[in-house]
Amino acid sequence: MPKLFVKAEVQKGDAQLMETDEQSILLHWRLIGDSSVEAGISSLQEFLFLKNDHVNWPESPEDLVAIIPSDEVLLLGCEVPGRTAGTVKKALPYALEEFVAGDIEDVHIAHEKIRPGQSVKCALINKQRLRQWQDCFTRADISPGIMVSEGQLLTADAKTCTLVFGELEVMIATSEETASVARSEILALISNMELEKVVCVGGKLTDIEVSQLSASLVVENDQRDGFECLVSSFDGPSVINLLQGEYKVTASANGPTGAMVGIVGLLGIWLVVAMFSFGVEGFWAKMKADELSVDATSLYKEYFPRDSAPVSQGQLARRFKAKLGGQRALDENSQGFIDLLSRVSGGITGADKIQSLRFNQQRMELTFEILLSGFNELDPLKERASTQGVSLNMTNADDDGKGVRARLSAEYQ
Repeated sequence: MPKLFVKAEVQKGDAQLMETDEQSILLHWRLIGDSSVEAGISSLQEFLFLKNDHVNWPESPEDLVAIIPSDEVLLLGCEVPGRTAGTVKKALPYALEEFVAGDIEDVHIAHEKIRPGQSVKCALINKQRLRQWQDCFTRADISPGIMVSEGQLLTADAKTCTLVFGELEVMIATSEETASVARSEILALISNMELEKVVCVGGKLTDIEVSQLSASLVVENDQRDGFECLVSSFDGPSVINLLQGEYKVTASANGPTGAMVGIVGLLGIWLVVAMFSFGVEGFWAKMKADELSVDATSLYKEYFPRDSAPVSQGQLARRFKAKLGGQRALDENSQGFIDLLSRVSGGITGADKIQSLRFNQQRMELTFEILLSGFNELDPLKERASTQGVSLNMTNADDDGKGVRARLSAEYQ
């Protein structure tokens, strides 16, 4: 079956996705058929008429792949203990919360197939931003069933660096990470890497830049453009599809048929009436909810003045649950890893950075590495953990120049 790849070129940031001007977004597209390949760049208005010129234009969501910029998605890998895939999936938000700026509940977590006992690769994107991208492609009259970032498609072998040249920035990929940098910073960046080969796609280094690199470094120029390179790297089974869970698109999501247009119109009128009748009640409920939220946070700060302020109501509820559970949670072993992780997190300040986690189910012990600003932070950390009903034991601690890296084990008191 033919497969259509579409990449939206956005130049004005967040506001660009919300604009209705059909000329404001450029769509790079590549249609791969059984015996032909067609490609082009179209405005949103021009793209709407392409299906009339191609008899093999795909309609099913599973044959439509959308590619978004790499800086929209955070790629992480983490080890989460659990005997079943369901247990690991439930614990993922708690394990990833430390790596997210803001509320983890505002982040959509897409992941590869979960295998208990193995590291889980995840792709994180803001929920509101993901909906904006879906709306953007809907305006182009397509409902992609697969959405990935450029960083997920761009890979490189060990000691090899791939450079994809854009108009203003260059996307750089190694075997470990992917990032977009300014064109002027490329030379300084690759000069500090231990590389054997550099592959340039969609552009090339100047003769002066090549002369400043190591003579043993091999520089190859790939004649394909950046978009073609990304499409050729797509491997459906191995890539993490961002459209999981509530964002999953099925074949029935192509839009209402002609017979349903009248019904949708009637439903719209009914919704207007319903929204008007519930508007006042909803506004009042929101005001009361905001007041209760402020009161709950104030009470938490009053009862636990040494703790850091919770950033969301979800985190506040988890902390209250951990603190009020007391010895009963230990005796009944009702929560295990999640409860112990919540108690440890309650004693960690915003300046501390957890480097790794490991949980022993039989011993009910959580081992973690943490980066502190100095040795004098160890005793306060133990004291804060003690208030959460957790005993911390230090295995080792050393100064690595960036701070004190300590290995600690946490157990119930």
